[in-house]
Amino acid sequence: MQEQAIPPGPKDHGMPRAHYAASPSPPSPPSPPSPPLAASSEAAREGVLIAALGSPTQLSPEAIADFLREFLSDRRVVDLHPLLWKPILHGPILHARPTKVLPQYQHVWLTDGSPLRVYTAAQESELQRLLPGVEVRAGYQYGAPNMVDQFLRLAATCDRITVLATYPQYAPATVGSVDDRIADGIRHAAQAGLFPRVRSTHEWHLLPEYITWYGRRIGAALAEGPIDEVVFSWHSLPDRPVHEPDFYRSQCEATAAAIMERVRLESDARLPWRNTFQSRFGPGRWMTPATIDTMAELPAQGIQHIVMVTPGFFADCLETSYELDVLNAQAFHAAGGQGFRRIAPPNGSVDAARILAALHQSLPDFSEFALLPEATIPAQ
Repeated sequence: MQEQAIPPGPKDHGMPRAHYAASPSPPSPPSPPSPPLAASSEAAREGVLIAALGSPTQLSPEAIADFLREFLSDRRVVDLHPLLWKPILHGPILHARPTKVLPQYQHVWLTDGSPLRVYTAAQESELQRLLPGVEVRAGYQYGAPNMVDQFLRLAATCDRITVLATYPQYAPATVGSVDDRIADGIRHAAQAGLFPRVRSTHEWHLLPEYITWYGRRIGAALAEGPIDEVVFSWHSLPDRPVHEPDFYRSQCEATAAAIMERVRLESDARLPWRNTFQSRFGPGRWMTPATIDTMAELPAQGIQHIVMVTPGFFADCLETSYELDVLNAQAFHAAGGQGFRRIAPPNGSVDAARILAALHQSLPDFSEFALLPEATIPAQ
């Protein structure tokens, strides 16, 4: 069966960059997915899929374990050989970690669920309002509603699908994982006789609306109180070639520089700033400097008031609302720091939807559709 692959190919990425999947040749014989899908007789519109990482569906050790099991089983996330990794994952990690992190989730949990799920649902609703001519759905790489299931629902009613990955900077563990799920969606759709054209974003780290939004938020923070330094905190990656940390770092640095230039233009202010990396998980070398180590060092350098910015996160989650707001703030204050403020991501605001709408608008039109060489998508 010949189907259309979606290669990551990050080395030739532009900004913002879309990549396309041509409609694959019909398989023979078809094997319908479960549940079966029926194509709409009026499938002549576009669907937009907001792709986000996901989080536990409930506030319980069991739900946290389910999420971690799926997340940490992704070879894009943990590249250790399964024979080595599975005993660790299904042993000490899934037995101990869900109970350990439950109080952290309790600290950040909102009335309607986890912050990421609540804010992503709001993004879906707001983007649908801004794009009334398309069908908008949100799906998660891990957890429900699953990204592949949402892709198939769109494929049943739409002849074109745009996937908006909520990761401005490219990394194999994030955007590469989204690519894998798009490939799964294309395969299952083809088995049901559905062949939508597909385009998706790879990175949008210099999207003007995104840069301007953060620049103005930092300018507003400057008007509210003293800032000795702006600290950018990005999710860390293992410092191994398979995770492409150098490419990722270059995009993080470019984003931070563009935001601070916008601050200068908007506020006529030249603030010191630096990049740090958070959320190290597991042994081995990771990207540095670590955010929490930096928090413990800054006060001794005379930096008493900081503003933390996290442009790599499009919605708050455990890593921002607990790791930064609690653990990193405690480290900063324990070292003698006085003022710790964090600028939240766009979250579920109308501004988040406007950024996504601008991202959607920035992509080449489907009339400029470019076919990729045919390739077989291997079964997962």
